[in-house]
Amino acid sequence: MEYSSYPRDCPTMDSLERQLICPICLEMFTKPVVILPCQHNLCRKCANDIFQVSREQWGSRGTTLGSAGRFRCPSCRHEVVLDRHGIYGLQRNLLVENIIDIYKQASARGPLLKSEHPTCEEHEEEKINIYCVTCAVPTCSLCKVFGEHKECEVAPLSDIYARQKAELTDGIGALVAANDRIQAYIGSLQGTCKNIEVGRSQKQALCEKFDRMCAILEERRKIMLQRITYERDEKSQHLKSLSKACSDHIESSSKLVDTALQSMEEPQMAVFVQVKSRGTALLSLCIRTRRNKCDNDDGNSATGEERTKASMH
Repeated sequence: MEYSSYPRDCPTMDSLERQLICPICLEMFTKPVVILPCQHNLCRKCANDIFQVSREQWGSRGTTLGSAGRFRCPSCRHEVVLDRHGIYGLQRNLLVENIIDIYKQASARGPLLKSEHPTCEEHEEEKINIYCVTCAVPTCSLCKVFGEHKECEVAPLSDIYARQKAELTDGIGALVAANDRIQAYIGSLQGTCKNIEVGRSQKQALCEKFDRMCAILEERRKIMLQRITYERDEKSQHLKSLSKACSDHIESSSKLVDTALQSMEEPQMAVFVQVKSRGTALLSLCIRTRRNKCDNDDGNSATGEERTKASMH
């Protein structure tokens, strides 16, 4: 049995056709069809025409946009910002393009039915006017009365046509709606990716700042170690000098003690007094010298400690 298609007189097809009209050229979308960030569609040629007009307006203001730029959606006036690829950076809406192809194919088959109605293969010149629900095929009335479908459940062909056309239209609408949701989800994912890139940049900036701080601390540590080493060597050298001076002083004092002991054994009073006067003068000189050295040593020690504390700050 042969049949080509169903009549093209359903209001839902007219509604679908209105959804496939470009708001710029007012014709059915011409491929390639691009989808804007606001989820509205345009012919790429029409989108490029709008973009060129927008470029001229920006150029008249003395602004250079290069290959990138912006224009407003003719349907909702949402501003569309283009990247360096310009119009060719917009994503194609392949679903709408496929729907247009299907619609055009169905429209091309429609007029044939007005002049040539499909007939039944089993009963010549008998038009197909019913639908066998059991076998899920169109057939004629004679097949139901005398033929192979006489035990089957049938329904008027117009009812089945209207129902299936409505189901197909609903399916197309669901696909378009799903495509819009997917496009919105893609936009959300792109926003998340941008946020991740921003977080990555912030992390890199924080790491660079931390590295600079570590470098500063390392430089200060080296300076502190150099100062501490210098102070240690200086104090060590000073203490060695002080130890040698004290040893020399002890040696001089020992000699003075020996001289004093020897003078104690002098039997001549005049000689004893002379020797004792010289010994007393030497002893006083030694005591003053020792005190001066001790005072200088204390002052040097205090100064060294102050320098060390200052360097630590």
